[in-house]
Amino acid sequence: MSTPRAPSSSSDSASRTGETADIPLGFGGVSAAPGDHIAHFYRGNAQRFSVLGPYIETGLRRGERCVFISAPDVAEELRSWLEAQGRDVQAAEESGQLVLDPGRATPEDMRALAAEVEASAQNDGPKAVRWSGDAGWALAADITVHDMLHWEALYDKCSNENWQMLALCQFDQSQFSGDVLMDALRSHPYCVMGQVVVPNPFHMSPEALMEELAAKENGASS
Repeated sequence: MSTPRAPSSSSDSASRTGETADIPLGFGGVSAAPGDHIAHFYRGNAQRFSVLGPYIETGLRRGERCVFISAPDVAEELRSWLEAQGRDVQAAEESGQLVLDPGRATPEDMRALAAEVEASAQNDGPKAVRWSGDAGWALAADITVHDMLHWEALYDKCSNENWQMLALCQFDQSQFSGDVLMDALRSHPYCVMGQVVVPNPFHMSPEALMEELAAKENGASS
């Protein structure tokens, strides 16, 4: 994704994966390409579900696998939202098309989970996989905010290398400090602005960001 995308645009260029940005995100008439890693910073449930809800519902409607990492209460709210749209959430979960997961305790365990989803998706065929997460899962699980940020940078690195999942990562601005939100922003090449997706000028290479995060942690512990 190099520019905000809209369906049927004749100017769509190839992404870094060689694929065109032809996967509809479900909101704002915007499309993305396999491997795109997108951040959304929001306040309140209305903003959260204005993006997350259509993103997941569109994936289910298109027969794509949808994975959502979140605290259990947020997962339950998503179930309710999808059911209100007429989706058979129980059937989607039982078939494995919809995966609601509370996350893992370390960045390495999160990478193992994502790698398993990525590998199974490649075996299943050409349909896209939608990875998504609400960063509040780190507050509800046994993982530090630093490790959550390290995981975001690690995901970005894997996405740059070979992962083809489309990823939407959400951050509640009321739950995190400005420094944490800035580091989260720098780990994503794209971000949601209103109802469009734009290139992120603050994006850092994952290697540089991981070095900076490690230096911050070492400085805090010294």
